[in-house]
Amino acid sequence: MKTLACWLVIMVLVSVYVAALFAVLHPHVSPAYKAYYIDHISSDWNPVHYPGSPEQGILFSRDGLPEWVQSTRGLSTREGWGRWTDEDLGSIAGVAFSHAVNGTFCVDLTARAVPWIVGQTIPVRMGNEVRNLHVASPELTKYQLQFTGLTDADQLDLLLPDKLPPVYKVVPTNGDRRRIALNLAALRLVPGQCPAGEMSSGTAR
Repeated sequence: MKTLACWLVIMVLVSVYVAALFAVLHPHVSPAYKAYYIDHISSDWNPVHYPGSPEQGILFSRDGLPEWVQSTRGLSTREGWGRWTDEDLGSIAGVAFSHAVNGTFCVDLTARAVPWIVGQTIPVRMGNEVRNLHVASPELTKYQLQFTGLTDADQLDLLLPDKLPPVYKVVPTNGDRRRIALNLAALRLVPGQCPAGEMSSGTAR
């Protein structure tokens, strides 16, 4: 009888440990919590959300996030001119939408770049489509990307170049240890086609 009781106790303890291990490996948490506390790909936790629409866009220098943006990933903390992508937070930077979008959209992005990635191409992924952003200048530049036929697109991702160097290794007088690429100033998602003569796969205008 004692042996049976011991085995029952052991089986209960094993079940508890297995359940605990499963909870650790598959935590039931929000995407924002997971990005900030578990995956460490976001520098935002529980940001204030203010009224706004995709067409009105987001100013990355402004505190908080507009209602249409659920969360960010791969972006460093906010500065006076915007937010840098930071490969230390992951090789993908972008925003997750509060609600998925469908159809045709013009992505209107204003950004500057570190000089050592000028001339490179950064794939921009939204839903089931990818467009190429050709980095044209280290100065503040406006880019427009045309997306058509989007289906349940719930985030916009910038696929950063591999093995970006820390700033201080390129500019020894700068102590910045981040692996930055683009400084995002503003982003808008405008329904429909990009303006005639202005749309491109990433060519600056």
